[in-house]
Amino acid sequence: MTVAQDPRASRINPFWRGQLFLFDKPPDKNWSHQQGLRLLLVFLFMEGIARPLVGIGARSLNVADRSWWPLAQMSLLTALACWLVVSFVKTSLSTLGLRAWSRWSKTEKFYFLQTIPIAVIVFSLINLDGLKALWAQPNLGEVALFIFVPQMIWGMYQEIVYRAFLQSELVRRWGAVRGIAASNLIFTLGPLHAYHFLAARTNPSHLWIFAGIFAIRRTDRLQPDP
Repeated sequence: MTVAQDPRASRINPFWRGQLFLFDKPPDKNWSHQQGLRLLLVFLFMEGIARPLVGIGARSLNVADRSWWPLAQMSLLTALACWLVVSFVKTSLSTLGLRAWSRWSKTEKFYFLQTIPIAVIVFSLINLDGLKALWAQPNLGEVALFIFVPQMIWGMYQEIVYRAFLQSELVRRWGAVRGIAASNLIFTLGPLHAYHFLAARTNPSHLWIFAGIFAIRRTDRLQPDP
């Protein structure tokens, strides 16, 4: 969870500010109310119509079990979401936070370069046995392309739709605390994780997983309301 930057934090070296979650204040959300409404419509379309229809289409065409389908599916959905922002919402992806590396602050760059190696090491240690089995695969390139890459794109899709679209607009409308809390609840209990309710029908204790999903969901930078 990141917090609003304290003015005194400017005296801290950018290398360490990220570890203290003292990031620079993000640019103000400068899209119009109508564009914000369109963002919410894009979110509803992607999660309520597009993603379910793509899954139904894959099953009807008998391609859902093909090794290449997760990569194709996530690439298609992510590209569609980005295209709708430009063509329907009429705003740029950078306005929603998808900024080029050259526009990142020093704190953001240092934090990214520090956390990625740490995440890789921790993930590797936790999944050591599974990774050893993967390394023994003769088709390691296909495993990377059709398993790891789709998972990375899947994470990007979630960030774009639930954070850049939904959370950004709710924060603009309701302020940081209420906007983040509402988007986090939708992320936790909405269509993305609705399948957990089915699992809980035979095992009610499975519902505790929602507490974990809500807790680990990183929130955006909390800025005080004007």
